[in-house]
Amino acid sequence: MKDRLTKTDYLKYLACPNEFWLSLQPSRPEKQPDTLEHEHLRQQGYEVERYVKMLSRFQGDETKAVDFQRVFQTADLYARSDAVITDRITGVVDIYEIKSSASVKKEHLDDIAFQKVVSERSSTNVGRCYVVTMNGEYVRNGDIDPEQLFLINDVTDQVAELIPYTEEQIEAAKAYADSDPIPSLAEYCAEKLNCEFLKFHFPALPDYTVFNISRINKAKLKELLERGIIDIKDVPDDFKLSDKQQIHVTAAKTGQTYIDRDKIAEKIGSWDYPLHFLDYETFSYAIPQFDGVRPFQQMCFQYSLHTIREKAGNVEHNSFLATSEADPPRALAASLYEHLAGDLGTVFVWYEPFEKTRNDEMAIMFPEYAEFFASVNAHTYDLMKIFADNLYVDPEFKGSSSIKKVLPVMVPELSYKELGIGDGMTASISWYRAATWTTLDDDERTRIFRDLELYCHLDTKAMVEIFDRLNNLE
Repeated sequence: MKDRLTKTDYLKYLACPNEFWLSLQPSRPEKQPDTLEHEHLRQQGYEVERYVKMLSRFQGDETKAVDFQRVFQTADLYARSDAVITDRITGVVDIYEIKSSASVKKEHLDDIAFQKVVSERSSTNVGRCYVVTMNGEYVRNGDIDPEQLFLINDVTDQVAELIPYTEEQIEAAKAYADSDPIPSLAEYCAEKLNCEFLKFHFPALPDYTVFNISRINKAKLKELLERGIIDIKDVPDDFKLSDKQQIHVTAAKTGQTYIDRDKIAEKIGSWDYPLHFLDYETFSYAIPQFDGVRPFQQMCFQYSLHTIREKAGNVEHNSFLATSEADPPRALAASLYEHLAGDLGTVFVWYEPFEKTRNDEMAIMFPEYAEFFASVNAHTYDLMKIFADNLYVDPEFKGSSSIKKVLPVMVPELSYKELGIGDGMTASISWYRAATWTTLDDDERTRIFRDLELYCHLDTKAMVEIFDRLNNLE
């Protein structure tokens, strides 16, 4: 392997030895350029570190020296610590790992344990170990208070217990780097078959696999993979599956759409008018950007609302997009109340846990609208359930009930592909930049806001059109 095992390499090994091995190969796939999300997360990390540096404990004085991004290394190991405080008299150092997270996770302990091993092997006496995390209970009110924004978690004892394991895994990582791992599709992980190591060794994998079978358990999945069955179309007719799972397999094999018209008609008959189709766009950040918001809280900045007030009635549209408001979620709540309060009928969303949670949060943030948001949740129906419950299964969905998969099949004339913004993550980051960055010119800001309007509009327009297709099934 290369001369030194870095902290990044080590953590990659713990997460996935095969991905770690692949990253060291000269013939590995070319690294893809950073996505907008990666760039955003990196900037978020810089912003978190900026506020951490304001904490009183990181102000050096005559008793202690404070270093950020201090390097520890030996002939075969390399680690960079986020923050190190050195006692000027004893020379003992305390190591701090700064995380854009609301809690201490196992990988954070592995991270700092590796740092401790490297620092001590480089003849540094380590005292205590800490992980700095966000205080998930902190609610911004005015200027950020760094002392309240962060939690300093003493993990010295947990790290001490991890040291023998860490030393063992360091040697294991070195040995694995020089090995020649045998790829096996049966040894999949949470990434299913979508991992670079497997794609490197099996470049011709089908795009509709046994992993797409609805709610298939690990035992059945492993049995299929061990029998060399990857393509969903190759599942044997006598392989035991549930009725719902068999629907997916049969649809894939025959290319025929399965539709339970009776149950869909029953659902439609239970929906009261007026029909509302609602979608939120949200922004989440470690450092709360607005009053009343906690770290990582999904703050609503936009909604789109289509309404059909009676059978065969016209479709109305209302929307809101925060552009310069000092308090976006409050302005959004007021706008939604204006256009939705009253006879709610049925409020359609796609994946109700998300919208309902946002409504619960806004009810807490704005007590004057608490009754309204509770009523919205009580009248909400998740249109995705028609597809997630296998009442409508098209082989082109490839086992997904995402609106991005359903829409182009059911309503091919509508598409996200032609939009300037085509997914929620891009929408969130783009809004943040347009709403807060002073470096954007007016034309760019105007373009982003226009693209956001079009994207959120399509989310609810898509539900209207899908409802129309379901309502007119023969």
